[in-house]
Amino acid sequence: MGVIYLLHFEQPISDKHTAQHYIGYAYHLSSRIQQHLKGRGARLTQVAKERGIPFVIARTWRGDRTFERILKRRKNATKRLCPICRRQPPAGQLTLDLQDEDLL
Repeated sequence: MGVIYLLHFEQPISDKHTAQHYIGYAYHLSSRIQQHLKGRGARLTQVAKERGIPFVIARTWRGDRTFERILKRRKNATKRLCPICRRQPPAGQLTLDLQDEDLL
């Protein structure tokens, strides 16, 4: 069993290719991320590195390649899976909604 990970790019890769996420699989997440950061990972992360577009690990799941395929087949679902795009705080972080009229 390995780790499925979701990368979130700071901006779309280009005007024509608006991809802002990448789902991948690794047995050793840290070494796989190092490959991506050095431009030796997936083609999408190579292009991001060439264009100076930073990315972060937005989410991880324990699973196998079958589960990775299930996530990848969910077309246009990456924004719904991404806590950054959904503006969700990290688990365990306390937040305060300043737009709540009761608090102002």
